[in-house]
Amino acid sequence: MRKLAPLFLLVILCACARPSDGPGAGGFYNAKDPRTNQPIPVTRLADAPMTPVMATPLAYTATEPGLSVLQSGGYADTRLRRGDVIDVTILDTGEDGLFSSTQAKTLNLGRFTVDSAGSVTLPFVGKQRVLESSPEALQSRIVNGLKGSAVNPQAVVTVVDKPSSGITVNGDVRSAGRFPLTARKERVLDAIALGGGASSAPSSASVTVIRGKQRATAPLQRLIDDSRQNIYLLPDDQVYVSKDAPSFTAFGAFKSVGEFEFEPGKLTLMQAFSRAGGLLDDRADASNFYVMRNQPVYSQVASASSAAMPAVVTTKPVIYRVDMKDVANLSLMQRFQVMDGDILYASNSGMVDFAKLFTIYQKSAPSAVAPIPGSN
Repeated sequence: MRKLAPLFLLVILCACARPSDGPGAGGFYNAKDPRTNQPIPVTRLADAPMTPVMATPLAYTATEPGLSVLQSGGYADTRLRRGDVIDVTILDTGEDGLFSSTQAKTLNLGRFTVDSAGSVTLPFVGKQRVLESSPEALQSRIVNGLKGSAVNPQAVVTVVDKPSSGITVNGDVRSAGRFPLTARKERVLDAIALGGGASSAPSSASVTVIRGKQRATAPLQRLIDDSRQNIYLLPDDQVYVSKDAPSFTAFGAFKSVGEFEFEPGKLTLMQAFSRAGGLLDDRADASNFYVMRNQPVYSQVASASSAAMPAVVTTKPVIYRVDMKDVANLSLMQRFQVMDGDILYASNSGMVDFAKLFTIYQKSAPSAVAPIPGSN
């Protein structure tokens, strides 16, 4: 018996130090919260909440100003500035006027760009200084310049491009770029539409407006729901759309491991399990599949309207155990909602980890590396 004691000791040591790529089933039941050193409860899926309160990834309170801190009356300045492009058309309704020899009574002079000196040179009227002038004022000056060569001249000046009043749309949009503001007084949602729209869902995107040294941020969904957040834009404003999609992580004995994004409130555990490709038949312990979550803890706080509203004040870790060998769990997985930050872990079968010991010892000793041809 004494001769067998060292052998038993060796088996015990090997079992304690057997190779593994993650915690075993027993490790979850011994897990403790690193902040409080309290045990983390392991709950069966049958006892888990099937309809949890979903915390939106871009949560906010009613008292947060959001983009409203940059509220303005919008851009309505039509004065001409350097770089602006105008289109000029002249008309003459007289019988003996400028166009008496032609059938047409209108003439499009073309498009002209305000130069660095703030001037444009127009046919028939010559060089005109237009910096800080309105299109209407330029029309009057063109008409005065045509008197003598036209009987009843008229002019139409249209601003076709105002680079000086442009805004920039960037980030998670389909077509980023710089776009001009018009007399329509574009708002933030108009700018996002000019950029082709946000690439992600409104519930998982945020919008930042940068105006000089000021900046403000709000969830895109809030802009849609609250018109006060959809502020008017001013020249040189920068609109940046960022993606904040929720995600879950799958690792362990899954066929496909990694981080997976999803739309909040629209992914069940069964769908997440399928995205990870299911379990590896030759590795996974089907009776020990876990969901690790930082469960939000809500408290009732009073809002500005004196009505109670839920607010996340803290989180606590919790572990849910899924036994895939129990058919009832398949139905529960179709009801259990995945939340942002959830971790799905599939543990190895105990026999798989134990078999790795023999794989290690059966490996042949490494041989010497062959010398490079031509080397000494």
